Amino acid sequence: MLRRKRSLLGHGTPDNVVQRRQDVGSTQPSPTAVVSSLPTGALSSVPTGGSLSLPTRVPGGLATLSSSRSTSDRTISGTLAPAQAPARTSKGSKCTPSPSKTLAPSATWTTCPYVVRDGKANPDVRTLPDSPAAVSMAQSVLWNAVAFLLSKKTRSYSQNAANSIDAFFLAPATAMNPNMNYGQQVRGPGKAHQMGSYTGVLDMRGLVKVMNAIAVMKAAASPDWTSARDKAMTDWTKSYVSWIQNSALGKEVATKANNHFTFYVNQMAAAQMYLGDTQGAQSTLKNYFTHQFLDQIAASGEQPFEAVRTRPYHYRCFNLEAMITNAKLADQLGMNFWTAKSKYGATIQKALDYVMATDPKGEDISDIFPHVAAIAAAYGDPKGKYASFLQQKDSGYMNQPFWFYDQSAALPNSPAGHSKRQLSFSGAAQDLAAYSTAMTGKVVDVASAVGSEAGAVQFECPLVFLAAPETELEDGLFVTCDQLKPWYEMPMPVAPEAL
Repeated sequence: MLRRKRSLLGHGTPDNVVQRRQDVGSTQPSPTAVVSSLPTGALSSVPTGGSLSLPTRVPGGLATLSSSRSTSDRTISGTLAPAQAPARTSKGSKCTPSPSKTLAPSATWTTCPYVVRDGKANPDVRTLPDSPAAVSMAQSVLWNAVAFLLSKKTRSYSQNAANSIDAFFLAPATAMNPNMNYGQQVRGPGKAHQMGSYTGVLDMRGLVKVMNAIAVMKAAASPDWTSARDKAMTDWTKSYVSWIQNSALGKEVATKANNHFTFYVNQMAAAQMYLGDTQGAQSTLKNYFTHQFLDQIAASGEQPFEAVRTRPYHYRCFNLEAMITNAKLADQLGMNFWTAKSKYGATIQKALDYVMATDPKGEDISDIFPHVAAIAAAYGDPKGKYASFLQQKDSGYMNQPFWFYDQSAALPNSPAGHSKRQLSFSGAAQDLAAYSTAMTGKVVDVASAVGSEAGAVQFECPLVFLAAPETELEDGLFVTCDQLKPWYEMPMPVAPEAL
């Protein structure tokens, strides 16, 4: 069992789980860090989004670990209760059954605490449009900017992108404030439930697409991306970067070891690039690949911090999306982290290969499709295994937006994109050491910077456990080093297809 620090009761799961579940489809396509070197072939039409089915089966895997349960210290097991299951309270409680018939919904939200069930959806949160709206806005802005470029500058596309940015970020009547103070708020009694949680920062991960869209419009000399808009958006972005760096919620995310921090880095680096802070963006990305990344991928390619969740296939793909985006952003800054390795010798490619060989067990296999295309573009596909996988699972993959985004020519510092200089591990290490020397005046220890070169590495607790005996994966959901250890020691699965 994964330990819950806070006693939660009653309505399925908190907003933080639901808002992420509503956005499962955001992994298609992955945010692209490529703007200046996109292929110039025309799109037949601008794609439209769709929703993915939400699995209800409990994924198989290791036996669920257990811990004690008390009124102030609850646990969550791998067996999921129905979203509308009666709350476990004393007999006669006005909060049960759930939903309660004795309280108005607004009174329920401020009177009855929530039970957090990892991976289960709370129906009443589906009435909140903010998180899916942010995701849809970011994708719409990017697609419209790209369509403006590829359609020989059809003005309506550019206007659509600019108007969406105005509505979401700039217009006084509708703009969001440059913070996530109320992101993924968990309703319930008391002041602690009147603000958001650190998990809410994740919901602005679409900022990468917005920054890319602006770069496309600038490169295409869009008459709709005016100097006034650019200045206003620059001011908004500066304020947001300041908030994410200095607020309590932003600082809390920066201490995490799982997908929350990986996506945090996406936002920071993309925003810094837009603001012209190249050195800051390089530092942000280097810090990720030389710290949290080192513990995120086991020797097999497994991602233990994601595998321990109740929907492991989705969360593996989710963190892959963020890792790939960080590598793409770094690529545009002249940095090669595609060949960077975890402390167990695994690259992002190894993590992708692991998920490809894993049975989704009822989860949506299409979560992985954009990432297969991205890895093929970055590392090459000499044996055709990635093309074969996509052909078998989605024969129309070449008509998907993610295929358009993921081309080797757009990743000049990747192994496949830089054909004249296929960097080995040692080459990547030398690049990183030279970069660090230029940035800090200090020489980086190569082994600790990009992982182990070869051979089995004995397990050691991830660095996050130096600060505390357990770490938080979600709001109130904790895991210990001992609970993660088996995932680091698991072998590579054997795929049905001979990968």
